[in-house]
Amino acid sequence: MPLDYDPFSDAAMRDPHPLYAAMREEGGPHFIPQYNAWALTRFADVWEASMHHEADVTWTDGATPAQLLLGEPVPHAFTTMDAPAHRKWRGVVRKEYTPEGVRRQEQRIRALVRELLEPLVANGRFDLYSDYANRVFCLNSGFNLGLPREDSLRWRALIDDMIHRERGQRGSSERNQRAAAELGGYLAEYVQMLRRQPERASGHTAAYMDGEIDGMRLDDQAMVALLMNFLIVGSETTPMVCAGALHYLERHPAQKAAVLAEHGLVQQLFLETARFDQPTNMLCRRAVRDFTLGAAQIKAGQNLLYIYASANRDAEEFERADEFDIFRRCERELTYGAGGHKCLGMHLATMGGVIVIEEFLKAAGDYEVLVDECERAYGEHLSGFLHVPVQLRRTA
Repeated sequence: MPLDYDPFSDAAMRDPHPLYAAMREEGGPHFIPQYNAWALTRFADVWEASMHHEADVTWTDGATPAQLLLGEPVPHAFTTMDAPAHRKWRGVVRKEYTPEGVRRQEQRIRALVRELLEPLVANGRFDLYSDYANRVFCLNSGFNLGLPREDSLRWRALIDDMIHRERGQRGSSERNQRAAAELGGYLAEYVQMLRRQPERASGHTAAYMDGEIDGMRLDDQAMVALLMNFLIVGSETTPMVCAGALHYLERHPAQKAAVLAEHGLVQQLFLETARFDQPTNMLCRRAVRDFTLGAAQIKAGQNLLYIYASANRDAEEFERADEFDIFRRCERELTYGAGGHKCLGMHLATMGGVIVIEEFLKAAGDYEVLVDECERAYGEHLSGFLHVPVQLRRTA
């Protein structure tokens, strides 16, 4: 009997990995009749679709499950554009996200991390996600967009409300919509102020307000969608990996001892955590023409779920795929996606994540994660830890 998989079911939103394992075992893409959709759970299928079928699918009908499967509004941002528009608008800030561009930000980010970390370490007990990593990346995202630092707590709380899911929730709730409307209103006021005083624009905001592609400039609505996308993507996923990394070390004492003794292992720790506990559970596309993928015949108009969290646990690609091992070497992975829509911020996310973990270890030394108090995100799109309380182990 075929597996009954619904990405909005409680089982899928709570812990989807048993479902993903069962679908991988079936072999090939898994068809979901109620959504006219194919779930791509095997590494080979997600890789093939990403690398060789970019022209056969569209992002414009939605990138998240709620957008594509439930018809929720799709923001007009380069992340939901198809080539060549996607490539051109992404190129406006691409130089900031090259390895060289990211290195120019290192000292500023490290100074921010140390500033936020000092009082937390002095206190001795805090939450690795909400008190530390999430604050770092929220402030950094705001800096890159030129937003006033004093407003960061406000929009950070709104983003938390936007992504919050209750048990049994299907699509956006009134709480999600209210928070999105308030954040959109805040960003609209910010954009309108900058239209009146363009000399105050900085960072990515200035680049996009001045940018023109094929004679087209972004209007206020498109600017708001773009800024909101940068804020959400830049402040949620990487902190989940940072908090998760320190949580998983607590569960693997030998690996924890190795990292405490050699901080040069932190990048391997970060990347293995992102593979093992992929924060972007899935992204979606819609087929625009018929094509073959593995054993499936994809028809134009059908939906596709690229389930990265499953692909990165595929035993056909990774030896001991369900084990957390910072010493593994991966020839390929899908942590940041693949193909033309591969994550623009991958170098910044990796560098920033390494700095957050590295500076914590330098300042705190040994620590204990209060495992019984940890909490994970519940939802169909994002996955990872939202609360990881930690107690520092003081040495005499």
